[in-house]
Amino acid sequence: MNGLQIPDCDEFLRGVNAYERNEQRGYVYFQALNHIRQNWGNSEKMAQGIGLLLQSWHQGFYRFGDFDRNILIECIEKDIEIINKFRDRDISSLSNSDETEIKELFNQFLDALRGGNRRSPVAVAKSLNLLAPKFLPLWDSDIALAYGYVWGGILTEFTDADYISFCWKMKEMAERIQHCLSNPDDRSLLKRIDEYNYSKYTKGWI
Repeated sequence: MNGLQIPDCDEFLRGVNAYERNEQRGYVYFQALNHIRQNWGNSEKMAQGIGLLLQSWHQGFYRFGDFDRNILIECIEKDIEIINKFRDRDISSLSNSDETEIKELFNQFLDALRGGNRRSPVAVAKSLNLLAPKFLPLWDSDIALAYGYVWGGILTEFTDADYISFCWKMKEMAERIQHCLSNPDDRSLLKRIDEYNYSKYTKGWI
């Protein structure tokens, strides 16, 4: 898929339901999210919350070396003003004026979350979503590839421009499928979209 294909409600809900039936680690997201919410403003505790998720959901990447927790703490402290601005924002409010700050967050977390000399745009998106769950979307490599972003191998990776483009696609998708879910739901619309994407593109459950 080279662009954005919007599922109908039946397909979207099949993906969400498949995630709930099959994903055994889904609870870790809420543990991490609640830990961060309860300790908001404490950069060390917020970094611990991010670590909870990445140690479970991204353990394959870090099996050869974990990220430096102190660097992540410093990154959160440095960027807390931007993070606070995005914390309660909804993806529907995304505008061109947000792009510079989203790129800044993406690149700084890309460095802060590196494992040894390796960097992970997937770890970045998972972490940013925990900090702004209604505004900054999750992805993984399979999802990014499905939406038309090309992984170039060892020397290249998904870029800040790719992530911005993905944010815009997820904004459009959210606008067009939000009526499929009961309102209010128990998690952000972006999390539900990620569950659909994960079921369809990462796991092939639907």
